Amino acid sequence: MSSETRRKILEAARKAFSKYGYDGVSMEEIAREAGVKKALIYYYFPSKDKLFEEVWREALEELESHLFSVTEETNSYFAKIKKFLKSYVDFVLNKTVLNEIIEKEKSTVRFEEEKWSKLRERYESFIKRVEELIEEGKKQNYVYKDLDSRAAAELIVNSFGDVPKDKRLLQNIQEMILRGLLNVKTEEGR
Repeated sequence: MSSETRRKILEAARKAFSKYGYDGVSMEEIAREAGVKKALIYYYFPSKDKLFEEVWREALEELESHLFSVTEETNSYFAKIKKFLKSYVDFVLNKTVLNEIIEKEKSTVRFEEEKWSKLRERYESFIKRVEELIEEGKKQNYVYKDLDSRAAAELIVNSFGDVPKDKRLLQNIQEMILRGLLNVKTEEGR
């Protein structure tokens, strides 16, 4: 029962944080959404901060897993980057609660509050993985050598999240990123 109750609280917190953001939701609202007493939330999570940290960490882990699991399926860089970007579009369209949590609080976690240093480090490691994917393309001559990998990673991560959930628009963004990243001379299958 305890892991089921904990999961119920986390799901309620996901919904609340995605809808209202960290500052816009209270523990009472999360308890009401979860159908539990507020004291029970504190049994599992000693503070709203700790609950948010868990929700953010899980959202980011799910995003990372969603994106990078498809890159492990192929050795072809061209196919890998296409699958990665397609998976990002899929995540934005189909994992809206998780995407909203990340987008609503990304700037707070990254730039404002010192209390989120662990979350900031975790987010930076995600950006670093995207950067490494760009670097892999540079080594294989698929990505322009003079392209700043960090800037490209930031562009990718910030291009999909906070736009209307319009599949065609997101696919057009995906295509623009591909065209900007890939060295035209080495593209396959176009």
